[in-house]
Amino acid sequence: MLFFKRRKGIALVIAFLVIMVLLVLGSIFILRSVGEKYAGSKERASIQSFFLAEAGANAALNKTDYLINTDMLTTVNNTNPNTLVSRLTHNPNYVGNGDGIGFLVDFTKEGGVAQFTRSGDSAIYTATATSLGNGNYAYIITVTENGNPQLVAVDTWDFPYKYVILATGTVESTPREVIFNGDFTVRVQRDNFARYALFTDHHTLPSGGTVWFTNKTHFYGPIHTNDQLSFAWNPSGTFDGLVTQHNNKAQFYNNNNPIPLDADSNPPNDVPTFNAGFNRGVDEINLESSVQKQDLQEQAWGSVPSTPPNGIYVNNNGSSLTGGIYVQGNCTIDMTSAGNSAVYNITQGSTTKIITVNYATTQTTVQTVSGPTNTYAGLPDGIEDMGTIIYVNGEVSSIGGTVQKNSKVTVSSENDIIIQDNILYEEYNAGSGTSGQTGYVPPNADGKTNLLGMLSWGGDVRIGTSAPDDLSIHGTVMARNGVFMVDNYNVGDPRGAATLLGGVITQFYGAFGQFNSSTGEQVHGYGRNFIYDARMAAGQSPPYFPTMRTFIAFTNDITDKITWQEGGA
Repeated sequence: MLFFKRRKGIALVIAFLVIMVLLVLGSIFILRSVGEKYAGSKERASIQSFFLAEAGANAALNKTDYLINTDMLTTVNNTNPNTLVSRLTHNPNYVGNGDGIGFLVDFTKEGGVAQFTRSGDSAIYTATATSLGNGNYAYIITVTENGNPQLVAVDTWDFPYKYVILATGTVESTPREVIFNGDFTVRVQRDNFARYALFTDHHTLPSGGTVWFTNKTHFYGPIHTNDQLSFAWNPSGTFDGLVTQHNNKAQFYNNNNPIPLDADSNPPNDVPTFNAGFNRGVDEINLESSVQKQDLQEQAWGSVPSTPPNGIYVNNNGSSLTGGIYVQGNCTIDMTSAGNSAVYNITQGSTTKIITVNYATTQTTVQTVSGPTNTYAGLPDGIEDMGTIIYVNGEVSSIGGTVQKNSKVTVSSENDIIIQDNILYEEYNAGSGTSGQTGYVPPNADGKTNLLGMLSWGGDVRIGTSAPDDLSIHGTVMARNGVFMVDNYNVGDPRGAATLLGGVITQFYGAFGQFNSSTGEQVHGYGRNFIYDARMAAGQSPPYFPTMRTFIAFTNDITDKITWQEGGA
């Protein structure tokens, strides 16, 4: 009996020891599991924090773009031009004193409130934490100068900057940091009419007659009128850029019973498509310009112009050019490309000159047909060397051809300019499909050099009767006191679409065609397919093209050269 009692005692001790071992092993397993779970949770939170930090850095890049291209642009544009120039060059003289940070802080405002805070030689923008998912991100943008501000042309300045973005992402009290470094240059310059796909002072025919936007109308860039716009049919025109007008009400055809409405459409009768908005009641934009006709005459003549006999003049000092191309009297202009050379075949009266501008050798050859040939150093780029200028003190009765790939040229005329053939950039990105149809891809000239402006001071820019059907015009058109229109727009068979890659700035709105008042079908002339040249939004314009009295500020290279690294948090 004692033996069995002893065996039971031993078994109890063994059982107790086994239980103790199991408890210890279980505790270790539980502690390890808890530890691994905690470590996994921390690792997951760290990874999530890192991605939030990246999101914050990208948000900071977008904010930097907004600060410059919206807040600074608006502030500069709303500043009296004389005041702005004085502050840039006299008091406090941001340019002369090399104070780009002062300019950045003083002119980056929203609602009158400065967005950057100055700290020594830096400008700082701090964003409060933004919730995203189960965490948040915050960032600090620090901007310093990357060199002194520079005057690069008349009324044009560059302000170079560097920036550092420190973005922090936090999940479950676990922070991670990402640092972006980059640079950009802010350009301040006079605003340019070329930035509009369509600008009209009065959106009617010169006679006061209404011109309607119909389903044959397609615009791919910004539009403004100091008047009111008129829309007909469902569907009506399609507009991919922001549309603005001064009047509070637009006009709608309303089944031939026109009515004014403070509305985007008049369903079911008249329904245009605004893909970027339609703003009414906006301020007028003065069509007056800081660039006057005499300025372009002087650039072409090389000095204050005289009144020479009729002819074609490429002014020079015997060996080098001293201006641009000046034509006295009516003429025709045919543009072609010959490798690295732009060729202008100009006829005035009984005289024809073939002017070859060689960009490789920086020489210009002037061949008078049935006459001498002379070669000069330099290009016909005017006094300020901004680009080729052709000034015609008369009418351009025919123009067409190819704008050479390296050339930037403005044709300025005292009277009418008549387009009688396609005008194409030698280099551009061709579109595909049919205008107005699903899948249509419009052409563009992004990244290309060739650029054309056609400017009539006292007449119209017209599409002549000899122009082909489905016409293409590459260039920006301005009729300072007239219209851009089609000759005989109200007779003959439909001529397809007139595709413009550029923009139109006119005093009045010219007629391009007519539609059937019952069916809305095009019956005469061209339909409009106006495509905005997006290079104009980046501050480009044809040489010596009229600018507004107001200024703009912008940058295009915030994300061009970014270096990235993980921070130390």
